[in-house]
Amino acid sequence: MNRPVHLPEFGTPPLDELVLGVQFSPVPGYSSIYSGEIWELFKEDFPHVEEHPALEPQFETFGGHNARPGFQFSFGPAPTNSRMWFASEEQNDLIQFQSDRLLHNWRRGPNGMAYPRFEPIEQMYLCNLEKIRDFFRRRFSHELEITQAEIGYVNLIRVDDFSEIGKWFSIWKASQLNIEGLTTTFMEVVKDNDQRAIARLHHILQSVLTIDGKHKAYKLELTFRGLPKDKSIDGTIEFIRKGREKIVTRFTELTTDYAHQAWERLK
Repeated sequence: MNRPVHLPEFGTPPLDELVLGVQFSPVPGYSSIYSGEIWELFKEDFPHVEEHPALEPQFETFGGHNARPGFQFSFGPAPTNSRMWFASEEQNDLIQFQSDRLLHNWRRGPNGMAYPRFEPIEQMYLCNLEKIRDFFRRRFSHELEITQAEIGYVNLIRVDDFSEIGKWFSIWKASQLNIEGLTTTFMEVVKDNDQRAIARLHHILQSVLTIDGKHKAYKLELTFRGLPKDKSIDGTIEFIRKGREKIVTRFTELTTDYAHQAWERLK
């Protein structure tokens, strides 16, 4: 896939992490005893393994009274499956797998790797998602039933002082305020051409310190999540691509000309 020509583009974007993911119905018969077989699918390119607690299932819901995004809890025996991390040699690429989820994270990391752009990361994720689909077909005679898909961008914008917020964000004209810290969260419903709600775009803006604790920064997270209308792998990837376009466009609208110049906006 080539980059859409209408999308804004930056030479040095402040992107610190990109996440692509799908959630699917748990596969009958699967348990953590099969995690070694899952690793066999990826270990050539992802040799480092860690084990973490599983993520709770999460769904975006629309319609009805007080409809809002949130977690869906299950009753019955507690899940025993953990979440496996498979990391690349350089630690910049990470696969997260559990019984109902597959995510791919690209992380800039301490080595400061340049962002390789969305297209090659998307292709890697598509390949790995197909591996999981084929594994469940072969091992359990079960088709992947996708229940949610998401894409998230985490941007880290270093600043000299948090009062500079008005220089970087067009929605904030607050440079005259002596800001010590900031945390703000809001969501917007995304609709299709028929005005049907298909996803939510989550915005989280925080004042933080960089990992080394030496610099102030604004951390802007934009996450697009929902249920693809076409739940096939191709339909899900198309849904993620739409989310990418929404995020890149909204990021550009939320930030200032000063910021665009600093990030070497190309178009």
